[in-house]
Amino acid sequence: MSGPPDLVVAAFHWLEYLGLLGGLGSFVIRRLGRFTPRIAWANPPMHIAFGAAFAGGAGVLLAQTTAPWWVVLIRVLAEGLALLFCVRGIPLVAPFGVMAAVLLPLAAHAAGVLPPAGAEFADALHVLSAGMWAGGILALATLQPPAGWGGGEARMLLQRFGRVAPIAFGITALTGVLRATEQLGGVSDLWSTTYGQVLIFKSAGVLVMLALSALALRRGVSVARLEAMVAVLVVGATALLAGFPLPA
Repeated sequence: MSGPPDLVVAAFHWLEYLGLLGGLGSFVIRRLGRFTPRIAWANPPMHIAFGAAFAGGAGVLLAQTTAPWWVVLIRVLAEGLALLFCVRGIPLVAPFGVMAAVLLPLAAHAAGVLPPAGAEFADALHVLSAGMWAGGILALATLQPPAGWGGGEARMLLQRFGRVAPIAFGITALTGVLRATEQLGGVSDLWSTTYGQVLIFKSAGVLVMLALSALALRRGVSVARLEAMVAVLVVGATALLAGFPLPA
């Protein structure tokens, strides 16, 4: 990885990533809330998340000059349609949200790997699983259970999410490691390059989130807001990594 990151592009990526992950996570939490018995208040503000994704994606489209502009354009259109359908109550939000997430690798570092198909597939899995895990945490942090997180319905929702989150985290971690090995020339790059140092910070944040999730599952309480704060930092590190120049 050569050259410093583009901080403007990284900032827009940060907004877009938070929106996409939050949108996908909101869809997951809403679906979990519809299981029997239904939890009516499990209704995260998905429109705000996809609004952030659309705004961030539009900023990336205007600011970034190295990525294929048409890929970014299609991604932004998918985010815009997800937002529109969400606001209008049309049940087509998830397909366009997933489409936008899958299109991310086509204009990212994965596109610079030869051949790119395997790296792009791993990156797409990474984003989708992160949406289910980290995005679900972001969505939970926006909720206010009527009886608090110690109430019966809230604990039930946490238990349901606890069945999904470990699997999603495992896929996120595995694909993340695979992608890191393709971007680093050796182990020493972790401490000798800026890219590697940011990657270490991101990995440390993920470990903190994992520890908080384990605490929540063991004690049956929610620390989603604290986890969400760490997730925002982790996504920021991810956006900063995306701001580095694409490899030749």
